[in-house]
Amino acid sequence: MKTVILSLATLLSASVMVAQSNSSDVTQTGDANTASVNQTGDTNSSLLLQEGMGNTASATQGSALFASRNGVIEQTQTGNKNSATAQHEEDVNGIFQVQIGDGNTATATQNLEFLGGMNVADQLQEGNGNTTIIGQEGTSNRAFQIQVGDENSASASQQGDANFSASNQEGVFNTSTIAQVGELNQSSQTQVGDANFGAAEQWGTNNGVVQDQQGGGNTANSLQGSSIFDSRGGQVQQVQVGDENNAFANHEEDNNTIIQGQSGDANSASAIQNLLSFGGDNSVTQVQLGNGNTVTAAQNGSTNTSEQTQEGDENSGAVTQSGADNSATQSQIGMGNNAEAIQGGLFFTSRGGTIAQTQNGEGNTALARHEEDNNTITQTQTGISNTVSAVQNLLTTGGENVAEQLQFGAGNTGTSVQEGESNLVDQFQFGDDNVAISSQLGETNVSDIFQFGAGNVAQDTQTGIGNATTVSQVGELNASTIIQTGNANSATVTQNGFQ
Repeated sequence: MKTVILSLATLLSASVMVAQSNSSDVTQTGDANTASVNQTGDTNSSLLLQEGMGNTASATQGSALFASRNGVIEQTQTGNKNSATAQHEEDVNGIFQVQIGDGNTATATQNLEFLGGMNVADQLQEGNGNTTIIGQEGTSNRAFQIQVGDENSASASQQGDANFSASNQEGVFNTSTIAQVGELNQSSQTQVGDANFGAAEQWGTNNGVVQDQQGGGNTANSLQGSSIFDSRGGQVQQVQVGDENNAFANHEEDNNTIIQGQSGDANSASAIQNLLSFGGDNSVTQVQLGNGNTVTAAQNGSTNTSEQTQEGDENSGAVTQSGADNSATQSQIGMGNNAEAIQGGLFFTSRGGTIAQTQNGEGNTALARHEEDNNTITQTQTGISNTVSAVQNLLTTGGENVAEQLQFGAGNTGTSVQEGESNLVDQFQFGDDNVAISSQLGETNVSDIFQFGAGNVAQDTQTGIGNATTVSQVGELNASTIIQTGNANSATVTQNGFQ
């Protein structure tokens, strides 16, 4: 055991270059410790304390081409076989690194490629086999990384001005990565548990991301902007509690928001906005409670809003929107439910269309799709194995269509297809195994179907302008078929069957 207290004048095992107003304090306790300090410029200070065996530390401030002024590097290592490296250039930089444990590695670099200064890199590791890296280029960037546990890895890369990142990991085999290019971006990552992975990448200005994961084997991935298209004012929040959950968020352009929250195991949430398309002010909210649920959302355009909530197990929900002022709300409670909402298509946008789908029970399926102007679809199902589908303006222009379908019971099927302008369909079914189908082609057609009982079948087909049908069936095993072609036709059917 040996204790060595060295200064720049007496350090024998370190390579040292002394410049005016520089100061370096090195304290090493243990065996085979190594310290290397190289300072160029004025008012630099490097402080190092190593305690243990086989520690290695290196601090470099400035170079032959770029002086380092007022830069402070502090490195503290306690344990065995830890390694710390720090290097920066330019003005008023600061690096702080503390490692407690065995086999930890910390690396920090500042302004090696670009001019800048006033950057702060602060890293703390407690445990064994942890690795942390910070690289900063620019001015007034701040990066903080804390790791408690074993075999964790954290890295942060910042390029630009006034970016902020913070990473906090507690557990074993967790991985955290942050990359920021631009100005005024903020990133926060918290992972508690084992084998979690968090990645945040931001390109542009004034973006923010929060990733919070608790459990094991969770993955959170956030991409805002790219090397080609910036993201400005984007916000992403990903919170996952449980095991083996996956959250993915990716958007470009202005003021887009993605919020994802998952509690349970093996859930998956994915949201994409304005990739390779202009627009902004879009919002996606995805909340899943249970196990094995899947939800996806894709939005292009401006001011689209999507809210997806799923509670139960093995539910699936998907939303695709294009255009302006679209809104889709899907809520599923139960098991094995599937809801899909599509507004707009490859060649036709959707403007002002609202889709709301709510399903309670098991094995329910709801599909709603419309194109063009002012469309509204509302579908509600309660029970088991119900199916609802509404399609409006499929590959045709025109709008102001409304389709509302409500089903209580089990095994019911409702289908509505509309093309043209100002059509309306209302279908209500109470009971089991009822079927209602309505198809309208033209303008200002109205179809109203009400069924109460079991095993009833009603089908309306209208082609033309100003046609109207009303069907009411109460009881069991009733059947009604209406076909109208032309203009201003009217049909009314009322049936009381076996009850």
